[in-house]
Amino acid sequence: MNLKSGWNRRSFLSTLGAATGSLFANPKLHAAKSKASAHGVDGSPIVPITSGLGSTGDIYAELGVKPLVNIVGTVTVIGGSVMKPEVMELIRRGNEHFVLIDELEIAAGKFIAKLCKSPEGYTGLVTGGAAAAMVVGYAAMMTEDLEPRMKQVPDTTGFPRTEVIIQKSHRYNFDHQIRQTGAKLIEVETREEMIAAINPKTLAIHFTNIQSNMGKVSGPETVAIAKAHNIYTFNDASADVPPKERLWEYPAVGFDMVTFSGGKDICGPQASGILIGKEELIRWSLLNMSPQEDRIGRCCKVGKETIFGLLKALELFVNQDYDAVLRMYDARAQVITDAVKKFGVTALPRKFDPQALGNVTPHYSWQIDQTKLKITAQEVMQQLADTPKLGIGSFGAGAAGMRGRNPDAPQHPEGEAPRPRRNRPAPDPTTFGFAVWQIKDGEDKFIADRLVEIFKAAPKA
Repeated sequence: MNLKSGWNRRSFLSTLGAATGSLFANPKLHAAKSKASAHGVDGSPIVPITSGLGSTGDIYAELGVKPLVNIVGTVTVIGGSVMKPEVMELIRRGNEHFVLIDELEIAAGKFIAKLCKSPEGYTGLVTGGAAAAMVVGYAAMMTEDLEPRMKQVPDTTGFPRTEVIIQKSHRYNFDHQIRQTGAKLIEVETREEMIAAINPKTLAIHFTNIQSNMGKVSGPETVAIAKAHNIYTFNDASADVPPKERLWEYPAVGFDMVTFSGGKDICGPQASGILIGKEELIRWSLLNMSPQEDRIGRCCKVGKETIFGLLKALELFVNQDYDAVLRMYDARAQVITDAVKKFGVTALPRKFDPQALGNVTPHYSWQIDQTKLKITAQEVMQQLADTPKLGIGSFGAGAAGMRGRNPDAPQHPEGEAPRPRRNRPAPDPTTFGFAVWQIKDGEDKFIADRLVEIFKAAPKA
């Protein structure tokens, strides 16, 4: 047998490329081919599962895990958000073919830039979440397109610029993603301190958007200072849409890179993020992440399915009628109000600040008449969470997730609870409430029915 015929991996791919090129050049042929092979392409068929995991129709029960109705919000520890049917469909279609991921990412970036009205010279990148965008973004600033540096990160020995200025009030759990690149954070408080901290080692100024009201230097001031000293700026706005306008307003301020979460109210895949920035920086970011190997961002892998799902979710989000969305939220809350009012539980005015920083959504609350029922708001929320088979909320669960041991933590005498955090008022024991933005169709009725059960069983005053 002659195995030296020249038929190798490269020639096979070239032949395949020519074949697929001619196929896609003829739309009629492609359409006919698609119909003929609709059930022969990986990812196309939707098939029933008759054995093994999923065969009962309740995959959570099969694993012994209780799912939740989300009245908490778009927090990662309970899964972020639920994707819309159109997003799931594009994820399925994204699984139909193989593709060069870098090529897909570049095309997706152009789609993002156009949809999000990005400034001239900006483009986008689909990342494995906003935290991943920070990793590859800061790596990009330090390495540029230099191969030796990209292989060396997070060891930044010999790098010319590795210091990132951050306002002390902007320090948060996610500056860990800056530090993991090997960059060094320099804390400042005032505008004067920020300018004084700039030196030849300064790489960038980091801006934490959700905490911008806590700092003394605004976003536009930060950008102006950085531009005057020829250093970069990065704005982490992961939780700051809606309103959708922020997708183009923040880059327009002049930040070199801005990141948004794809798995919060945009309702894309939970492990997705959007990085919008200057074309050169985005190119360097892609060089620092998967599918490239021997990179700090190799673990920040984004699949073709995630890219397509995120793009569709973003398109739906940008084109939505948010006034109609608010009316839907009000209607869901009204279902609950109508069910509980007979127990002396009354709805309070909804709270909604459309310009709030982070997780912008209406909050609905209800007050318990203590002359009719002997039950506290905390007890109501706990019983919702304890609902069998399908919990409602996750009362008592930490938003930051699991924590390890801290041998250096102060010890409290047995039976004595830790002191509560400062500047946080004690909750009103007569009032419970939550957001309804992540509940699915029909879950408003489920919550209402469960509250009726709770109030029926509650001791009467």
